Amino acid sequence: MSYAINMRFLSASALWWLGLSAIIILFYLLKLKRKRRVVPSVLLWQRALEEMEANAPFRRLRRSLLLLLQLLALAAIVFALARPLVTTRALASGSTIIIIDATASMSASDEEGRTRLERARELAREMIGGLGSNDRAALIESSSRVVVRAAMTSDRAALRSAIGDVLETDAAGNLSDAVRLAEQLARAERDAGIVIISDGGGPPVSSDTALSGAQVENKVALRFVRVGRRADNIGIVAMNTRSSQAGARRELFASIANVGEINRDLSVELKIDGKLVDARTVGVAAGGRSSLIFDSLPSSGGMAELKLVIEDDLAADNTAYAVVPDARRTRVGVASDDQFLLQALAANAELDARMMTANMDASAFDCIISEGAADAEILKSTKPLLAINPPDLEGAWHSEGERERPPITYVDRSHPVNNYLSYADLHIESATARKLAVWLRPILTSANDALISAGDNNGRRVVMMSFDPARSDLPLKVEFPILLFNSINWLAGREGAAADRAVRVGQPFTIQTSGEGVTVTTPGGETEEVAAREQTAIFADTLRAGVYQVSGSPAFAASLLSEAESDTTPRETIKTRAGEVSGEAETFYSEREWWRWIALLALGVLAAEWWVYHRRIA
Repeated sequence: MSYAINMRFLSASALWWLGLSAIIILFYLLKLKRKRRVVPSVLLWQRALEEMEANAPFRRLRRSLLLLLQLLALAAIVFALARPLVTTRALASGSTIIIIDATASMSASDEEGRTRLERARELAREMIGGLGSNDRAALIESSSRVVVRAAMTSDRAALRSAIGDVLETDAAGNLSDAVRLAEQLARAERDAGIVIISDGGGPPVSSDTALSGAQVENKVALRFVRVGRRADNIGIVAMNTRSSQAGARRELFASIANVGEINRDLSVELKIDGKLVDARTVGVAAGGRSSLIFDSLPSSGGMAELKLVIEDDLAADNTAYAVVPDARRTRVGVASDDQFLLQALAANAELDARMMTANMDASAFDCIISEGAADAEILKSTKPLLAINPPDLEGAWHSEGERERPPITYVDRSHPVNNYLSYADLHIESATARKLAVWLRPILTSANDALISAGDNNGRRVVMMSFDPARSDLPLKVEFPILLFNSINWLAGREGAAADRAVRVGQPFTIQTSGEGVTVTTPGGETEEVAAREQTAIFADTLRAGVYQVSGSPAFAASLLSEAESDTTPRETIKTRAGEVSGEAETFYSEREWWRWIALLALGVLAAEWWVYHRRIA
């Protein structure tokens, strides 16, 4: 730790007390008024006689250890009262809340082969090492979520351990939530401040934090320590799919941004479900963008992976994912002669519904609709199934009696099968009460009886309707074709947002499962057990870009797709509602009060003066 030469005083007016030194010196100049004594000889009193020879009231000032100690004690006391501030390289002092930015741009490797986050950790350790004995600190990690890694403490070992726990992420985010949390922690402390270690990227900080180095009107001091040296990055900032103009196929479009200072030529590869379908070379001007359109996509769709073959500072935005929907019509096999059902299916142009025969291969369909006492082989196939008033099926359901005019008591609005449906005026003459397997979830019920159930049994989706539509007014309502279309879409895995297995980094992903939970394997190879509730598991730790494998369910992928994070330009300031906070590259100087140490020095000098005086007397 090094100190600057300059020093300032919080109470500089106290230095006027140094004038007391003149009074102390004056007492040493005054002659003592001596009493007359008769002695037999003056041989031993020569020095006393010399002092008596002068008639002046003052004597010549001689060297005196006591005088020196008294003047030194006075100077120390006065300097302590003046409260001197010494500038230090300690980065932080007092009670300090340290915020480490862990968003995607902090993974840029422009810090002499290290990432910005590694440099931020190093700076945080320097701050902890420079804290005084009475100083305390807290540590907050900020990315797509805010995590308090260490509460306010003076335990340096715990703080250093917390710094090591700060995770490198590929998530976008901003510092507003972290700063608001830090403000609450700081206001519970005396003379506390906030230090942000960041490259300054992202949107403005939503905070009323003061910009000075001390608390002003209950506002907390905010300091910005900047990391990052350059901006040499090119990344995918947008990617999505759309229908072609003809409507028969799907197109994928993407936008690539170059935030560097030189023009770049790079190779681009597009894969669908792991198979290469397109490769091309793209040029992107410095500070510019380039748009890509891929229209030669497989009609069957799948998971699209767009990859930039290039070396730059940030790898997280060099790959992005999107789901290309199946452009083909949904193939539906129908084992029923219900005219209402057949008419409702025929009226939907997105469905390719065909009657099933005894010898027809079920694998030719995306899902199957069975009504009544259908062929047992159809019910036992591995294809997704809509079973309408079916017979008992082992391992799935068995009947327990009939219910007359069952009233509707509960509708699960969260399930895709019930999208846009109310069932408000639905009347059912009778329904079969069935005992359901644990993997089936009631989504429309009458008291304790399930009228419609849905579930996933080892990858096979099933929707079961416990009543005959002919014994209700459902076929006469507009809800009937909507219910069929929702069920078919869910069974075929085309239920809109639920089928989109490409999310942004940091966004939770919902997994449908029939078990008590699922195992998710992250792009880094770590596994995590996620508990399920009501056949739904929510995985929130999508903090790295890449493909996530899910046991018993299709994989999903997370992409950065953030222009703010791909722009790795280090910022000179952080913007707040109170103004701009300037940052210093990797360094920050802090002021410390030294009056306590000077006061201790004064006490030591006074003790020495007392000892010298009494030794002379003795």
